[in-house]
Amino acid sequence: MTGKEVAEILINRLLNLGFIVHRYNSVTTSSIYLKLDYGVACGIRIADHNGRKRYHYRFNVMKNYKGNRAINRDGLISYFFDYTELDEVIKEVQREKVNKIYRYGEINYLKYMEQSSKDDLYTRFKRMEEKSA
Repeated sequence: MTGKEVAEILINRLLNLGFIVHRYNSVTTSSIYLKLDYGVACGIRIADHNGRKRYHYRFNVMKNYKGNRAINRDGLISYFFDYTELDEVIKEVQREKVNKIYRYGEINYLKYMEQSSKDDLYTRFKRMEEKSA
């Protein structure tokens, strides 16, 4: 399976679950980045290679990944999955959203989405739409 196929599967499933999904394809690498609910539910990096240390994505889906499931770096937790573990990715992403809604309250979660939607980042990221069957 390719990174593009992984991205399509995740995007379709997340859209069906009610997430707002934005996508960015890296210009310099094969990495694909997904932002969920304008980043309030974090983001997913899909890649076939290790990422740069300075960037932090909560969810990382890497080809042939072998290693720790969760890594704490500078107080931020990142989760790592192989291309074959997409069900687990979806479960963790849903858990992230539920925990944030519980912590912030639904109204504040929506407010944070509204605030984040104005970020310049979303001029580069493209909003994904459900494909009609």
